[in-house]
Amino acid sequence: MRVLISDPIDDEGIKILTSAGFTVDNQPGLDRAKLASMIGQYDVLIVRGRTKVDSSLINASRLKIVGRAGVGLDNIDLQAAKEKGVIVLNTPGAPTTSVAELTVGLMLSLLRSIPFADRSMKEGRWIKNRLMGEELQSKRIGVIGRAGRIGNEVSRILTVGFQAEVLGYDVIRPRGVPGLSYEITDSIDDLLRRSDIVTIHVPYSPQTHHLLNEARLRMMRKGSHLINTSRGDIVEGAALLRVLKEGHLAGAGLDVFHMEPPADEWEKELVNLPDGTTVVTSHIGAETRQAQKRASVEIAERIKAEALRVGSPSLTLSRSL
Repeated sequence: MRVLISDPIDDEGIKILTSAGFTVDNQPGLDRAKLASMIGQYDVLIVRGRTKVDSSLINASRLKIVGRAGVGLDNIDLQAAKEKGVIVLNTPGAPTTSVAELTVGLMLSLLRSIPFADRSMKEGRWIKNRLMGEELQSKRIGVIGRAGRIGNEVSRILTVGFQAEVLGYDVIRPRGVPGLSYEITDSIDDLLRRSDIVTIHVPYSPQTHHLLNEARLRMMRKGSHLINTSRGDIVEGAALLRVLKEGHLAGAGLDVFHMEPPADEWEKELVNLPDGTTVVTSHIGAETRQAQKRASVEIAERIKAEALRVGSPSLTLSRSL
């Protein structure tokens, strides 16, 4: 089985695949035209978030497996893959700690105006009297997607580390953490009305598109904060800009955007709101060495296991699988 890797992954995963007998062609950074011209030669394609695996690419291939070294599958046409019989794998557990820690970091950055204070100091301005902040301890945090891995880890960190009060909402019943209890709300609307900070941890889908629309953003408490490390279009971005400019929300911490990098004028304005109203990062939730290594190893092991399941005769697979 021939494997094409079109986005960078940690070397450890590549070693696992080559040791198992796969022929691996590691070409991170392939552009669309080059990828389309090559794809017919491969049985397995490994991507991250950059490469778009659409129906035309799938239908022009002999692919048996598409592996996403990461969580979200919105860059892969799942319906086309299903119709062609292509198995799609991802690594949902790999970035849990990294995204959860960034989420809490964005909360702290907003509450203490850390990026604004840093920039002011470097510009030679001492603005201590403008930097009265708030503590995360005792805040009520609403976690949308409480049952997921990241939502669960964010809740654990906030409760254990900061003694914050966590409200959760999810369409399925969340897992608990031994010795801790969380309140589960009956609706997103109830969570929004009661929270000091709202953080989003649900996958993007047609059902979650603009899950937080303008009406729901205005349900949030005046002076509260919004964190989004999930996907940009889960929030109605232009509406978020309006409620921030009006002062209804005090701030937003954003790692994800409608377009990446932001291109629309309203989104550029959202990114550049003054005085620490927004703290923004360039979709770095999973950008840690540890998360990338876990993703690489996990996708390699999942591909090995799938090849074993279908009985590929050319591979020397570990008995542990």
